[in-house]
Amino acid sequence: MRIGIALGIWAASVLGAAAQERVSSRMHAAACTNETRQDRLEAISAEGELILGLERLARLAGVRIPETHRQQAMDWLKARIGQPLLVTAQGSRDRWGRMPLRAKLVQGSRTLDLSHGLVEAGLALVDASADSALCQPELLALEETARERHLGLWADGRYNPIPVDQADRLKERVGSFVIVEGRVRSVGERKQKTYLNFGGHWADDFTIIIPKRTWMRMAERGLSADSLKGSTLRARGILQSWQGTALTVDLPEMIELLEGRRLQGDRGEDKRLAR
Repeated sequence: MRIGIALGIWAASVLGAAAQERVSSRMHAAACTNETRQDRLEAISAEGELILGLERLARLAGVRIPETHRQQAMDWLKARIGQPLLVTAQGSRDRWGRMPLRAKLVQGSRTLDLSHGLVEAGLALVDASADSALCQPELLALEETARERHLGLWADGRYNPIPVDQADRLKERVGSFVIVEGRVRSVGERKQKTYLNFGGHWADDFTIIIPKRTWMRMAERGLSADSLKGSTLRARGILQSWQGTALTVDLPEMIELLEGRRLQGDRGEDKRLAR
């Protein structure tokens, strides 16, 4: 009887996890397939938020405007005030009442995606950590091009990817949004989280922490502990102090595989990391 009860509980937990993942996948898909409708850019708030005619308070999904370039980004957006937009909601309103959305400026027969424009100009970073999905993965390629051309925020190197073995530099950026690059040394799969370890000294080295739900979504895309061990990755998010430094990644898109591509961190470190 006890064995039967135990098996029943185990089966229920497995089926429950599978059902939860199916719901998560549907929510992920729904966030990127909402109806597109017309609106108008009425103003830009002091915080850089969009004030629209119908949607009212909104923010551009998938991007982060750093404080150092906020005024430039706001000026870029203000130049589009009064023009019609095609907007697509990408999730629900946040606690500040802002609707995350994709916004395309209508210019006759042409359109200009506002997120694309900001990232291409080097005035915004790709960051979907506040969203349920990165609905515009092409933003990563646009960011890389802007970085290679040293445009906007990429001109002085402050925001460039940090090699994982620059521990002191990473510690200085704790609490800030960072992009980090390096090779996975080992992978630790646990019940609720998976750890991608980038060094052999747990108290000092960099780690990527992946919650169970995100790890399951990565597995659906063919990624596993075996495939990631030894891989060269780029990850982004708010850096935290945890047994050295760490990033908690809630969206698979916030991790990029860099196999066959040159690391963009410190050039002197690139050759050593790529061995």
